Amino acid sequence: MNNIDKILNGYVEGDKNGGPTELAKILHKSLLVSDGFQKSDLVNRYYHWWDTDAFDTGPTFAMVFQKVSRGVSIDNASKEVDKQLNGATAGCGPAHRIAPIAGYKNIPTDRLISIAREEAAITHYHPDAGNCSAIMALLCRYLIEGNSWNESKSIVNQNEDVKPTWIKINNAKLNNGGYVFDVMHSAIYFLDRANSLENSLTFAGPANYCPVIVGIIQSIIKNS
Repeated sequence: MNNIDKILNGYVEGDKNGGPTELAKILHKSLLVSDGFQKSDLVNRYYHWWDTDAFDTGPTFAMVFQKVSRGVSIDNASKEVDKQLNGATAGCGPAHRIAPIAGYKNIPTDRLISIAREEAAITHYHPDAGNCSAIMALLCRYLIEGNSWNESKSIVNQNEDVKPTWIKINNAKLNNGGYVFDVMHSAIYFLDRANSLENSLTFAGPANYCPVIVGIIQSIIKNS
Protein backbone atom coordinates (compact mmCIF):
# COMPACT_ATOMS: atom_id res chain seq x y z
CA MET A 1 0.00 0.00 0.00
CA ASN A 2 1.49 3.36 -0.99
CA ASN A 3 1.53 6.32 1.37
CA ILE A 4 -1.47 8.10 -0.12
CA ASP A 5 -3.51 4.90 0.00
CA LYS A 6 -2.58 4.48 3.67
CA ILE A 7 -3.85 7.99 4.35
CA LEU A 8 -7.04 7.70 2.31
CA ASN A 9 -7.77 4.31 3.90
CA GLY A 10 -7.58 6.08 7.25
CA TYR A 11 -10.26 8.50 6.16
CA VAL A 12 -12.51 5.59 5.21
CA GLU A 13 -12.04 4.10 8.66
CA GLY A 14 -12.34 7.24 10.77
CA ASP A 15 -14.54 9.67 8.84
CA LYS A 16 -18.16 8.61 9.24
CA ASN A 17 -19.68 11.83 7.86
CA GLY A 18 -17.69 12.19 4.65
CA GLY A 19 -16.73 15.83 4.34
CA PRO A 20 -13.10 15.51 5.45
CA THR A 21 -12.62 12.58 3.05
CA GLU A 22 -13.90 14.57 0.08
CA LEU A 23 -11.75 17.58 0.94
CA ALA A 24 -8.68 15.36 1.35
CA LYS A 25 -9.34 13.83 -2.06
CA ILE A 26 -9.61 17.32 -3.58
CA LEU A 27 -6.32 18.33 -1.95
CA HIS A 28 -4.69 15.14 -3.21
CA LYS A 29 -5.92 15.81 -6.75
CA SER A 30 -4.61 19.37 -6.63
CA LEU A 31 -1.20 18.21 -5.41
CA LEU A 32 -0.96 15.75 -8.30
CA VAL A 33 -2.11 18.15 -11.01
CA SER A 34 0.01 21.05 -9.72
CA ASP A 35 2.98 18.86 -8.79
CA GLY A 36 2.84 20.33 -5.30
CA PHE A 37 0.84 22.89 -3.38
CA GLN A 38 -0.67 25.64 -5.49
CA LYS A 39 -3.15 27.71 -3.54
CA SER A 40 -5.07 29.11 -6.52
CA ASP A 41 -5.69 25.67 -8.00
CA LEU A 42 -6.80 24.28 -4.65
CA VAL A 43 -9.13 27.21 -3.96
CA ASN A 44 -10.76 26.72 -7.35
CA ARG A 45 -11.29 23.03 -6.64
CA TYR A 46 -12.70 23.69 -3.17
CA TYR A 47 -15.04 26.31 -4.63
CA HIS A 48 -16.22 24.01 -7.41
CA TRP A 49 -17.08 21.33 -4.87
CA TRP A 50 -18.85 23.81 -2.60
CA ASP A 51 -20.79 25.19 -5.58
CA THR A 52 -21.91 21.77 -6.84
CA ASP A 53 -22.44 18.84 -4.47
CA ALA A 54 -20.64 19.72 -1.24
CA PHE A 55 -21.79 18.27 2.10
CA ASP A 56 -20.44 18.15 5.66
CA THR A 57 -18.13 21.10 4.97
CA GLY A 58 -18.36 22.61 8.41
CA PRO A 59 -19.85 26.09 8.93
CA THR A 60 -16.61 28.07 8.54
CA PHE A 61 -15.80 26.55 5.14
CA ALA A 62 -19.35 27.20 3.96
CA MET A 63 -19.35 30.81 5.15
CA VAL A 64 -16.05 31.53 3.41
CA PHE A 65 -17.08 30.12 0.06
CA GLN A 66 -20.48 31.77 0.24
CA LYS A 67 -18.59 35.07 0.34
CA VAL A 68 -16.36 33.94 -2.52
CA SER A 69 -19.49 33.20 -4.56
CA ARG A 70 -20.44 36.86 -4.09
CA GLY A 71 -17.13 38.05 -5.50
CA VAL A 72 -15.07 38.43 -2.33
CA SER A 73 -11.44 37.30 -2.70
CA ILE A 74 -10.51 34.16 -0.79
CA ASP A 75 -8.11 36.04 1.48
CA ASN A 76 -10.67 38.68 2.35
CA ALA A 77 -13.42 36.11 2.74
CA SER A 78 -11.41 34.18 5.33
CA LYS A 79 -10.64 37.36 7.27
CA GLU A 80 -14.23 38.59 7.11
CA VAL A 81 -15.59 35.29 8.43
CA ASP A 82 -13.07 35.34 11.26
CA LYS A 83 -14.22 38.84 12.18
CA GLN A 84 -17.88 37.86 11.83
CA LEU A 85 -17.30 34.93 14.21
CA ASN A 86 -15.29 37.05 16.65
CA GLY A 87 -12.15 35.00 16.02
CA ALA A 88 -13.84 31.63 16.54
CA THR A 89 -12.27 30.00 13.48
CA ALA A 90 -9.92 27.63 15.29
CA GLY A 91 -11.87 24.57 14.20
CA CYS A 92 -10.53 21.19 13.16
CA GLY A 93 -11.44 21.32 9.46
CA PRO A 94 -7.91 22.05 8.20
CA ALA A 95 -6.35 19.39 10.45
CA HIS A 96 -8.91 16.92 9.12
CA ARG A 97 -8.14 17.52 5.44
CA ILE A 98 -4.36 18.19 5.42
CA ALA A 99 -2.94 14.64 5.65
CA PRO A 100 -2.39 14.07 1.89
CA ILE A 101 0.47 16.59 1.85
CA ALA A 102 2.39 14.26 4.17
CA GLY A 103 2.18 11.50 1.57
CA TYR A 104 3.32 13.71 -1.28
CA LYS A 105 7.07 13.17 -1.12
CA ASN A 106 7.93 16.01 -3.53
CA ILE A 107 7.05 18.36 -0.68
CA PRO A 108 10.04 18.35 1.69
CA THR A 109 9.40 17.94 5.39
CA ASP A 110 10.72 21.42 6.18
CA ARG A 111 7.99 22.92 3.96
CA LEU A 112 5.07 21.12 5.56
CA ILE A 113 4.52 23.67 8.33
CA SER A 114 4.30 26.72 6.08
CA ILE A 115 2.11 24.93 3.53
CA ALA A 116 -0.25 23.60 6.20
CA ARG A 117 -0.64 27.08 7.64
CA GLU A 118 -1.31 28.60 4.23
CA GLU A 119 -3.78 25.86 3.33
CA ALA A 120 -5.64 26.22 6.63
CA ALA A 121 -6.01 29.98 6.22
CA ILE A 122 -7.98 29.46 3.02
CA THR A 123 -10.98 28.88 5.28
CA HIS A 124 -9.87 29.12 8.92
CA TYR A 125 -8.05 32.41 9.54
CA HIS A 126 -7.22 31.76 13.20
CA PRO A 127 -3.54 30.72 13.48
CA ASP A 128 -4.35 27.90 15.89
CA ALA A 129 -6.11 26.07 13.06
CA GLY A 130 -3.03 26.32 10.87
CA ASN A 131 -0.60 25.38 13.62
CA CYS A 132 -2.55 22.25 14.53
CA SER A 133 -2.87 21.36 10.86
CA ALA A 134 0.92 21.65 10.60
CA ILE A 135 1.35 19.26 13.53
CA MET A 136 -1.03 16.78 11.91
CA ALA A 137 1.01 16.93 8.69
CA LEU A 138 4.27 16.46 10.57
CA LEU A 139 3.01 13.49 12.59
CA CYS A 140 1.85 11.78 9.42
CA ARG A 141 5.13 12.48 7.61
CA TYR A 142 7.31 11.22 10.47
CA LEU A 143 5.27 8.02 10.65
CA ILE A 144 5.56 7.57 6.88
CA GLU A 145 9.33 8.00 7.22
CA GLY A 146 9.40 4.98 9.53
CA ASN A 147 9.34 6.52 12.97
CA SER A 148 7.20 4.96 15.68
CA TRP A 149 4.22 6.82 17.11
CA ASN A 150 6.16 7.78 20.23
CA GLU A 151 9.17 8.84 18.16
CA SER A 152 6.99 10.96 15.90
CA LYS A 153 5.47 12.77 18.86
CA SER A 154 8.93 13.34 20.32
CA ILE A 155 10.23 14.85 17.07
CA VAL A 156 7.29 17.26 16.95
CA ASN A 157 7.92 18.21 20.57
CA GLN A 158 11.49 19.16 19.66
CA ASN A 159 10.45 21.46 16.80
CA GLU A 160 10.65 25.00 18.17
CA ASP A 161 8.27 26.34 15.51
CA VAL A 162 5.34 24.22 16.63
CA LYS A 163 6.33 23.37 20.22
CA PRO A 164 4.08 26.08 21.74
CA THR A 165 1.14 24.57 19.86
CA TRP A 166 2.12 21.06 20.94
CA ILE A 167 2.11 22.20 24.57
CA LYS A 168 -1.37 23.71 24.12
CA ILE A 169 -2.60 20.46 22.60
CA ASN A 170 -1.25 18.51 25.57
CA ASN A 171 -2.97 20.94 27.97
CA ALA A 172 -6.30 20.90 26.12
CA LYS A 173 -9.40 18.98 27.14
CA LEU A 174 -10.65 15.49 26.40
CA ASN A 175 -14.04 16.22 24.87
CA ASN A 176 -16.02 15.61 21.70
CA GLY A 177 -16.24 19.23 20.52
CA GLY A 178 -14.71 20.69 17.37
CA TYR A 179 -12.18 23.16 18.85
CA VAL A 180 -8.94 22.07 17.22
CA PHE A 181 -6.80 21.86 20.37
CA ASP A 182 -9.39 19.60 22.02
CA VAL A 183 -9.79 17.51 18.87
CA MET A 184 -6.05 16.90 18.61
CA HIS A 185 -5.74 16.26 22.37
CA SER A 186 -8.58 13.74 22.27
CA ALA A 187 -7.22 11.99 19.17
CA ILE A 188 -3.77 11.62 20.74
CA TYR A 189 -5.36 10.36 23.96
CA PHE A 190 -7.00 7.49 22.09
CA LEU A 191 -3.99 6.81 19.86
CA ASP A 192 -1.92 6.32 23.01
CA ARG A 193 -4.26 3.53 24.10
CA ALA A 194 -5.58 0.19 22.86
CA ASN A 195 -8.63 -0.02 20.60
CA SER A 196 -7.97 3.54 19.52
CA LEU A 197 -10.43 3.92 16.68
CA GLU A 198 -13.28 1.95 18.20
CA ASN A 199 -13.11 3.87 21.47
CA SER A 200 -12.75 7.23 19.75
CA LEU A 201 -15.83 6.56 17.61
CA THR A 202 -17.88 5.67 20.68
CA PHE A 203 -16.62 8.79 22.44
CA ALA A 204 -17.08 11.21 19.55
CA GLY A 205 -20.79 10.94 18.86
CA PRO A 206 -22.43 12.04 15.58
CA ALA A 207 -20.14 15.04 15.01
CA ASN A 208 -17.22 12.58 14.75
CA TYR A 209 -14.37 15.04 15.23
CA CYS A 210 -11.39 13.18 16.74
CA PRO A 211 -11.89 9.80 14.96
CA VAL A 212 -10.88 11.35 11.63
CA ILE A 213 -7.44 12.07 13.08
CA VAL A 214 -7.30 8.69 14.81
CA GLY A 215 -8.27 6.81 11.66
CA ILE A 216 -5.63 8.46 9.49
CA ILE A 217 -2.77 8.03 11.93
CA GLN A 218 -3.75 4.48 12.89
CA SER A 219 -3.92 3.49 9.21
CA ILE A 220 -0.41 4.80 8.56
CA ILE A 221 0.92 2.98 11.63
CA LYS A 222 -0.67 -0.40 10.91
CA ASN A 223 0.08 -0.36 7.16
CA SER A 224 3.72 0.68 7.45
